[in-house]
Formats: sequence, structure tokens, C-alpha cells
Amino acid sequence: MGGRPRKAAAFCRPPERAVIDRSPRDASQLLPAMSDKTQLDQSKFANLIQRMIQNSTGVSHVTDKTVYQEGNPTNKPLMREMVRDVLLPGSAILGLENLVELHRIALKKKACLILMEHYSNFDIPCLYELLESAGPQGQEVADAIVSVAGVKLNEESKLVLAFTEIFTRVVLFPARSVEAATNPEERREAEGRRARINIAALKALNTLRRQGRLILVFPTGTRFRAWDPSTGRGLKEIDTYLKFYSHMVTVAINGNTLLLNPAGKMDQDYLNKDVMLYSVSPVIKCSEFRRDAVKGRGEDEDLKQHVVDCVMARLAAQHEEAEKVRLPLLRAAGKA
Repeated sequence: MGGRPRKAAAFCRPPERAVIDRSPRDASQLLPAMSDKTQLDQSKFANLIQRMIQNSTGVSHVTDKTVYQEGNPTNKPLMREMVRDVLLPGSAILGLENLVELHRIALKKKACLILMEHYSNFDIPCLYELLESAGPQGQEVADAIVSVAGVKLNEESKLVLAFTEIFTRVVLFPARSVEAATNPEERREAEGRRARINIAALKALNTLRRQGRLILVFPTGTRFRAWDPSTGRGLKEIDTYLKFYSHMVTVAINGNTLLLNPAGKMDQDYLNKDVMLYSVSPVIKCSEFRRDAVKGRGEDEDLKQHVVDCVMARLAAQHEEAEKVRLPLLRAAGKA
């Protein structure tokens, strides 16, 4: 794997399941399995988390003037202490050379995209830890990444913000945040705010992608929830990214170090020691991937949704292959 960009597969069929799903659909079935887990805000790291909150200088209300947020390294050593505790031996980035190759292309002023699965708010911290532990090339890739994030990560709680602000990102206002508005006046206000923030965010992304940065996007726009299959469906907006970016990789995530709490907020998710594998595809030209995806579209299928379904199918296939690698590592760690 690695080397020059390869063509996208000449086939694409939307997956029956957008991501590999090994969890029960009903949230109530998840709770007993969590009885031995500790909520993040009540964990052995509670004092450390309070220090992070005290150190936090992040923006708790996003405007069109603050969509680009450079990472604040103040809390990184504290975050690292937590991440190293939950990452089990064998955790790794499979295909790191493909991220290195993508960064090499980005430095030639090509717009480069990382499309990654999303399971928890520790997906990004664990990725950075594994990159930065991989030597100078991994560090260069980590320094180049700019994640696209939703306003909720800034605005839900001080704890979540203290974690989020460590990593450089551009903040968007998701459509689902407008849909949550309960009356017409609130909806109009939310729609206006969304328009202002997202226009500014797109301008920021256009600037960053010309500066050798790697733009990381979660195609689902949210963390996958096993009890809500719709959260594993890719967003149609991803098709627009493929139109305006030159090269990409897809990254599957196997493992989860911060399990979602079906009955709580993000700072009440459950810490979980696990083997984390990030599997990175060879570099793909976005235009070729999209062209091949369009060829396989049925007459009655929405074109944009079909393209992102092909992205999710690719991620599902990567996930399934990586799990074969992960299972022996889980057994060695006493987790399987």
C-alpha cells in the first residue's frame, strides 16, 4: 500500500449496513453492558479533567468570526495521559504511508481530504496519539490535519470544549441543529446563524486546503449510534467535497475507547480500554472515485446519496478487513 494515487474501484453498491454494526439496536440493551464502565465525568481522571476545564480558553459560542479554531496545546499532556491509559497494546495506524503520501500531495497545493468513520469523541485524540507516536512523518501528518466539527462540541459543555479545543478544526452548523428548533422564530434564528457560520467555514476551508492542510471530515456528520441506524448513513453533502477536492483517503476505525451513553450527554460517555486500529486506504483521486461511483447508480437513485453510499461501502469493507487483524490483538489483551 502507498506510492502513487490509485484508481477507485470500478464498482460500488450501497451497503446493506453503512458501517459494521456489532451492537444491539435498542439503547436499553446497551445499559447493562455498561454496568462495569465509568462515566468520563466521574472517572479516575475527574481531577485531571477539572484542570483541563480551568485551562480552557476555547470559544463556547461559535460565530462566523470564530469558525477557524487553531488547536490549543495547553491541555494536550493531560489529554495524552487519558488516551494512553485507554489505548491497549497493538493499537496502530494501518497504512500510515498512505497518509504520508496524501500529505506530500497536499504540499503541492492539491486539495486533500480524509474521510473517516466516527464512533466516539476519542476518535480524534486517539488518532493524534498514534500519529505523533509514529515518528517525524506521523507528526507532520498530525500537524497538517484540520478537522471539520459541529458547533455542539464547543457549546454543549465545558468538559467537551476542554477536549475539543486541543485539536485544530473548522466549525460548521449542522442541519440537524436547525431541525431541533421547536418554534418558527427559533428556527428562523437558527437558519440565519447556520448560513452565516457555514459560509465563513467554507471560506476558511478553501484557504486551508491551499496551504497544504489535510481536511478531515466524518461522512456521517455524527457519531454512529447502534440503536439508530440512520447515524451510519453518509450525508449527501460529502458529494460536494468530492467535487472540489483533488485527492483523498478513507479511514476505517476499529475499536472504541469512549462508548456512547444512550441516556446521557457527551461528558457522560463511558471510558473503555480497547485496541484501536485506524486503517487507511491508498490515495484516491476524488474525480475518479466519483466517476466510478456514478457509473453504478440506478436510474431512480439520488446521485449525491449514491456517491456517499459508495464512500460508506468502501469504509465498511475496510472496517471488516481490519477487524480480522484486530481480533488476535484483542485476544492477546484479554478482551475477546
